[in-house]
Amino acid sequence: MSGNDTPGATALGLRAPLLAGLWISGVSLALGLSKTWGLFLTVDERWRYVFAVVSGAVAASVLLWSATQLVVRLAREKAAGVAGAVACFLSAAIGWSLTEGRRVREASWREFAVVGGAVVIAWSSAKLLRRLQGSPHRLFGVVGFVAAALAILADALILPRLYPAFHWALALFALVLSNLAASAVFRDRVPARTARAIVSGVALMVAASAFVFVPRLGQHPNARFVVAEGGPWLGKWMPLFETRAPQLAAAEVEATPLLEAGIDLRDQDILLITIDALRADRLGAYGGSGTTPFLDEFAEESVVFRRAYTPTPHTSYALSSMLTGKFLRPVLELPNAPAQHPALPELLRQYGYRTAAFYPPAIFFVDAHRFREIAARDFGFEYRKVMFAPAAARARQLETYLGEVDAAHPVFAWVHLFEPHEPYEPPPEFARGDSRSERYDGEVAAADDAVRQLVAAFRARRPNATVIVTADHGEELGDHGGWYHGTTLYDEQVRVPLLWSSPGASVARAVDAPVEIIDVATTLLAAVGIPRDARMRGDDLGPLLRGASAAPPYGFAEIGEERMVVSDREKLICGPLGCRLFDLEDDPGETRNLAGENAARVEEMRGALGAFMASVPRIEAMAMGDAGWPEALARAELGDRSVAADLLPLLGDARAEVRAATARSLGTLEVAPALPTLQRLQQGDESLEVREECAIAALSLGDTESKDAVADALNESARGRRAALVLGQSGDERAAAILAHIVADPQGEESERVRALETLGALGKGEAELRQALADVRLRPHAVAALADIGTRSAANAIAEAMETERYLPAREVEAKALVRLRDRRAEPLIRRFLGMDTPVPSGVSLLHETGALGDGWDGARTAGLRCDEDGCSGEGTLSMEDETHQLVVLFRGTGTVVHSEEGVDVRGEAELILVSGATFRTTGDVRAVAAAVVPRQSEIPPPPPEPWDENASMSATTASAGAPR
Repeated sequence: MSGNDTPGATALGLRAPLLAGLWISGVSLALGLSKTWGLFLTVDERWRYVFAVVSGAVAASVLLWSATQLVVRLAREKAAGVAGAVACFLSAAIGWSLTEGRRVREASWREFAVVGGAVVIAWSSAKLLRRLQGSPHRLFGVVGFVAAALAILADALILPRLYPAFHWALALFALVLSNLAASAVFRDRVPARTARAIVSGVALMVAASAFVFVPRLGQHPNARFVVAEGGPWLGKWMPLFETRAPQLAAAEVEATPLLEAGIDLRDQDILLITIDALRADRLGAYGGSGTTPFLDEFAEESVVFRRAYTPTPHTSYALSSMLTGKFLRPVLELPNAPAQHPALPELLRQYGYRTAAFYPPAIFFVDAHRFREIAARDFGFEYRKVMFAPAAARARQLETYLGEVDAAHPVFAWVHLFEPHEPYEPPPEFARGDSRSERYDGEVAAADDAVRQLVAAFRARRPNATVIVTADHGEELGDHGGWYHGTTLYDEQVRVPLLWSSPGASVARAVDAPVEIIDVATTLLAAVGIPRDARMRGDDLGPLLRGASAAPPYGFAEIGEERMVVSDREKLICGPLGCRLFDLEDDPGETRNLAGENAARVEEMRGALGAFMASVPRIEAMAMGDAGWPEALARAELGDRSVAADLLPLLGDARAEVRAATARSLGTLEVAPALPTLQRLQQGDESLEVREECAIAALSLGDTESKDAVADALNESARGRRAALVLGQSGDERAAAILAHIVADPQGEESERVRALETLGALGKGEAELRQALADVRLRPHAVAALADIGTRSAANAIAEAMETERYLPAREVEAKALVRLRDRRAEPLIRRFLGMDTPVPSGVSLLHETGALGDGWDGARTAGLRCDEDGCSGEGTLSMEDETHQLVVLFRGTGTVVHSEEGVDVRGEAELILVSGATFRTTGDVRAVAAAVVPRQSEIPPPPPEPWDENASMSATTASAGAPR
């Protein structure tokens, strides 16, 4: 800088860059904190920001000062010329970048303006430096500091996030001016050697601390956003100080196709059998016993994948994902998601395969509107038998088809057996008992026999065919307190059997590597030598089928807001309330959460899950209309909360659709620091869509002043429905009409309809629509709870009427609790009725006990041999009753085990068990029998009659229509 080649200048030491850095940091802090004070999450984070700004500014100033001194010492008397040359080069580069805009870059005067401006700046810089090498200019020091402050202000306030070269020029301008100004201030003041050494030492220490404070600041996502939003000067220099630890790239943790040679199935026939709601643990190869004799025998000739998973425990998503080879749930939730998803059957048809499918129309029951395109094309099958039919009938249908199809072509056939899906009504010859679990096992046995017939029929006409047997999902039978499927990511719902038999090609063995049913399509395509669609995500399991050891490292699944990643031993489930880690070897029941004991493994598996989620929009972008859609936004719309900090800058994107989608995601993910920016955009954005989305998001974050703006957005569009949900949840009754419309819309999203039900109940509105929603089994529990919130006599009547014929356990429990809450006199007889069935209404005894309907708590039952006190009975003994036509249901509470009939039942919190009158039972641990209900035995409510089917119906292999109405 000025005079650096004179003795006086040399004696200045580092006083000038220290003052310049302090000036820059002071202006930056004043500006940054005034804009972003409320965005800091903690006081500690605010102090980290202060230290980083001060040390970073001093370090940048010291670096510039040192570089300038080096150049001046080398150039000596030519310092002014060197400064002019550098200024010319920099100004030309910046000028060229600033004129890259569409309207300027083609102008005829562009080159002249850039070169001319660079020459003028270079001449001015050289002249200024010569003047500064002369007499002192203290006035210049004042002017320089003011000009530097104005440059910092302009950098922060003018065209934020646009024209990076312009902002870099302002930052450099501020840095240079501050150092020139400081040099002018100290020019004629040569300090003592000791003072000079002390100041230089302080400057170096502050500059060196930047390499500590700035990287630590960068490790806090929220602080990074604050720097970008209110302190852009520091943000430009952060990469100079940060030393990033090596991170595992997404491609390294993401499941990738195996590169070893697979199996060769070219021109061979293939039969794919899927069994609805089949738990893996019912097969002998997975720990079961006696229920599936044929599949147990079939497993001996197959590759048994013991850790196979469905991507989503809903039939529609699972089967569609399996046949398209991709995770369809997150794909279909992407903005502008592609409608076309090439499936395995249509790819096989292109290469000469004859394809046939036999399945019920109910496979698209959940979120049917999302699968209209796929359902309309029937996955591309050439021959379809889309109808309800018992499992045994599917073998006859397959035989009919095989008798008609041209034997010269290889065949791919898919059969989906609806058994053992609820209702569990097995044929008499396969009955296992009357309990819910035993009836389920009976249907499993019926499905097993149907598989036997299907395999025999197929291989009779197509010898040595490949046969694959799997399931769309499992079924919960009270394992974690629930029933059926589509509710959790525990193994009973997402782990499925996968047996693969390719005679002469596959090596029969058991494989513990995590695989997914979406691997079926990609493995078959690789085996028959047909190119896969570029967006298919499944792995090629061919090497594993051949006997190789290489395997995918992880498997993935999701339901609702929860996502799962599983290895060959561990499973991590993450959701809004945190993550749970289970060791599947030591704890197959998934009862012990190890996340607190193994934080390192949790982070490692979360990294794999994050990489998987990031890959979904990246790969699907190949077919999306706007391949430039921000990845952070796409991940946010898939529910990834870890990208919250990356979302905030997108509110300044030039595209209105991006700003609107960002506002929507910020509200959904409840990113509180975004509220000030959302409020500002709500008032001033040029796009109505953006303003409305910002208002909705702001209200969801607690800004009640946004209510009127949200009310203005109410309509039946997607945005209007979101506005109604948020407005209703704030307690505003203006949303009631739209909420009622959402509930009544059968094509609406199930999750959206559930939220609308709950909100209407809280508002006390929409009773008519809530009563209508009772007819939908998916919505019934939520409709009941909402009607209970309303609490009118007509609402109680509707709940009681629904409970009279209720077949589904979760709904029964909600209905019983609702009637008790409403103090309806019908509650007790209805609860007693359902307690008398083979699977009692959950919490029935507890509800009767709490209402005093059991008298002393034992309802006439007698205790013998038990240790009893006011908290209940424990130890070993009996409960008995006089009337043997009745049933004894006992409520146990605590933690431990109840042993009866040589079987042990674990109790964690509360359990209700049916006990034989007078039979001995024993409690261990801290478990007590608290109450008992003596109720008449009752028969289960029968399921609705099955839809008729025509056993003699046949179809030509070339027809394109379904075999039954859908």
